[in-house]
Amino acid sequence: MKRSFHAMVMAAGLSVVALTGLAGCSGSGDEQSRPVNATGPAVAVQQQSASNVIGDLKARVADKPGDFEAVRSLADAYFELKQFNEAIVYYKKALDLRPGDADIYTELGLCYHYTNNSREAIRYLDEGIAKNPYHQRIWLTKGFVLAYGMGDLEAAKAAWEKANALNPESQIGKAAGDYLAMFKMKKNRK
Repeated sequence: MKRSFHAMVMAAGLSVVALTGLAGCSGSGDEQSRPVNATGPAVAVQQQSASNVIGDLKARVADKPGDFEAVRSLADAYFELKQFNEAIVYYKKALDLRPGDADIYTELGLCYHYTNNSREAIRYLDEGIAKNPYHQRIWLTKGFVLAYGMGDLEAAKAAWEKANALNPESQIGKAAGDYLAMFKMKKNRK
């Protein structure tokens, strides 16, 4: 199964988040609202390149609106640029083109979480789980949203247990295992 670049980054990022601990996370999306002190020619080139990529992908989607890969690529590009509301629009179009795609449900869940709408995130994640209960990353993501977006560590633990049980040796299974170990440590401190 082909995975997008940002999906791999998210899986690795979730592992990093797992190593930093559950305590102190507000779930308010503050990671995206921190000011970035980035200036200079390199940033201008990156911004111009991103703008070019978005423009090219929009043209491709306009030319072939039924092209799932083009629509998905545009959604992924918006996600990587942290333009989550725009990403949501195109992930929904991708879902129309490929109903039942658990990866798209996962991305929609993350987008809604990052726009401070964790309830809607869980709704999409649960829909995706109903379509494919064996999709490991959707369970990991559900645990992440439950813990960091909703503060429900018990429900998060159940989701991470499911993700881990599906394949404990995969990168996602190991990340779920890391979350579970943190959960256990945190619980033991109480």
